[in-house]
Parts: sequence; C-alpha cells; structure tokens
Amino acid sequence: MTTTQLLRQHPRYLSYGFLHFFFSAVGQTFFISLFVDSISEGMGWEKGTFAGIYSSLTLVAAFTLPFIGAQVDKMRVRYVSTATILALAIGCSLVALSPTAYPLIFGLFICRLGGQGVLTLIGSTTIGRYFNEGRGKALSASIIGIPIAEVIIPIGAVYLLQTQGYSTVWLVAAGALLFVFLPAIWTLIRRYDNFQRADTVAEEQAGALEVGAEMQRSYKRGDVLRDRRFWLLLPAIVFTPFMFTGLMFNQSLIAEQRGYTAQWMALGISAYGTARVVCLLVAGEISDRMGPRRALRFVYFPAFAGLLCLWGMESDLAIPFFFALAGITAGIESVLWPALYAEWYGPRYLGSIKSMLKVVVVVASAVAPVVFSYGIQWDLDTTLLLLVGYAALLLALTQVQPGGEEPRL
Repeated sequence: MTTTQLLRQHPRYLSYGFLHFFFSAVGQTFFISLFVDSISEGMGWEKGTFAGIYSSLTLVAAFTLPFIGAQVDKMRVRYVSTATILALAIGCSLVALSPTAYPLIFGLFICRLGGQGVLTLIGSTTIGRYFNEGRGKALSASIIGIPIAEVIIPIGAVYLLQTQGYSTVWLVAAGALLFVFLPAIWTLIRRYDNFQRADTVAEEQAGALEVGAEMQRSYKRGDVLRDRRFWLLLPAIVFTPFMFTGLMFNQSLIAEQRGYTAQWMALGISAYGTARVVCLLVAGEISDRMGPRRALRFVYFPAFAGLLCLWGMESDLAIPFFFALAGITAGIESVLWPALYAEWYGPRYLGSIKSMLKVVVVVASAVAPVVFSYGIQWDLDTTLLLLVGYAALLLALTQVQPGGEEPRL
C-alpha cells in the first residue's frame, strides 16, 4: 500500500497523528528557545538561569510521563488529547501572563510535558498500534508534522516576538490550541471509533487474522524489561539524542577549538534539517519493505561515517558532511523505532512502554551537554574518537538477531 493510498483510505487518522506532532511545537526546544532572552529579561534572570530551569523541567516531565502514558492505553484517546490540549492552553497562558517566576515556570513545565511529551506520545502510539499494514508510511506521514512546524512556526513567532512581545506569541499559541486543534480532534475522531482504544484495536487486529494464524501478544512494561532484545538495542535507542544533543549544545566550543565559523555551523544545521526531512519521507517505505528490525541494521552507517568525518577532517567541510549524515540516521530511525516497538510488543500496552522508553531518552539528552562539555574541554579529538567507537558498537549490535522472550500475560 502506497502513502497516497493510505492518505485516501485513512485521512482522519493520519490527520489526527499529524496534528499531534505539529502542535507539539509549543513544548519543543526549537520553539521555547526563541524566548530565552526575552523571558530572562522580563523575569530578571541571570544568563544561564533559564537553561538550568529548562533542564530540570525536562527531567521532571520525563519522569511524570509514564503515569500519563498508561492512560493512552486505558482511555479513549480523544479524551486524553482533549485534556492535554486544555492543559497546554493553560500552560501557554501562564507563560504569557505570569508577572512572577513561579507561575511562569509551572507553565513551561506544562508545555514541556504536554507538548514534547504527551502529544508526541499520543501521535506515535495511536498511529503505530492501529496501522498493521503500511505502518512505516503512516508514521512518516504523521511525524512529518514536527519538521513542518520547525519551518513554519518560528517565522511567525519571531515576527510577533519582535513586534508585540513574547506574551502575544504564547497567547496566540493558546488560541490555536483551543480554536484549531481541539475542534479538529473532535471532528476527526468519532465517539465509538475503534481507533480510540488500545483494547479495541487489539481485538480488531485479532479478528482480521486468517484462520490458523497466531495472534500477536502484547507485552507490558515488566515484560519489556525482561526482553533480551530491549537490552541489546538500548545503546542504539539513546544514541542519537545523546550524541546530537551533546554536540549541538557545545557547538560553539567545538567551533572555537576547530576554528569553524558561525556560518559553517549554520550551514551544518541546515544540512541536518534538510537530510532529516527527506529521509523521514522515505523512511516509511524502507520500514514497510524491509521490516524495521532489518532496516535498523543499516541506519547507523551514515552517523558512523559522519563522526569519522568530524573526527578525521580538519576542513570546514567536515561540518556539513557530519550534520547531513547524522540527519539521514535521525530521519530514518524516527520512523523505525515506533514501528519496531509496535511490531515487537503489540498494540495493547504501547503507550505505557513508549512513555517508559521516553524517560531513558530524555535522561540521556539531559546529561549529554554536561558530559560533552567536560569531554570537549579535556580533548576534542579523543571525545570524537569515543563517539566513533560508540557508533561502531551500534553497527555490531544491530547485526545481531536475538530471540525475544515470551511475555507473561
């Protein structure tokens, strides 16, 4: 089944997934980072205070997410989406209107948890568990909402920020959530639609099986922790957020030591974004044709080659080469991982499992800036060589095809 056929057959479901990724922008770093200077100035914070608060909020949000993730498996997702949208509208309003620090920080926490956390969890979980056929393409068509938001939203946000101030931007965000996103959710998903619940999706998929075919079992969180496949691939799960966050956060330090200009660093980031979007579009086809587990055997080769370039090349060209190759890996794996989780662990408890994995990823992202800062200051070449070794380890680990353990049901 092609992407066009999927869009024709399931426009409501794919639009539902796309909107969750698109509107997750209110909690994403690329959006919040636009207001660091204006909020810090308005609150009278010293330089670096916002970064410390933001890192702390990210960690707290990550450890809160598993409690919410379980509701994606139990409740009708339209209600979970509605509650999240209402909470996000309150969070945006607090950021916009709070005269003191504490309500504003609480508003940022709501946006970080609800946007970057819950909305992306709902989008990837519902699409991943519902689409058995064409799962990769369906995920690609939904996840593309994030890079589209990265292109569209900052332009308007920066204009309003410069002309009206940051409060106006956050109030517009709250209005878009309430008057665009919320009505769309209730229009796209019907009240008793099987798409809404994990148990009905599992029953529907079981009913579609041919006579004699084995029903897919659904793992719980504890079953995943007892699965050898999970532990084997855990280093791969955290690799891109750990590596990319650490290098991006310390890009000025890398540029200083290597003599790269700001223009070359900007070119590298543009190369990353372009490569990620292009590969995200083709990742669904790759996942569906090869299977996510088999495709995973090849996805870290570009990142490995990029790190080799960054480590071994003294030329400025190392920057766009590295970022473009890293973008290839990041774009493809953003579809492969959700597809693999759904294929391995079944549809019933997917929200709980993915929210647990999200904690691991966020912790890796949170510690990366500090680890890389010390490593780069100690010796940049050695730090990069260790990353090359890390990527080489992933190439070896992803070639292994272990048998999974049957879950206890």
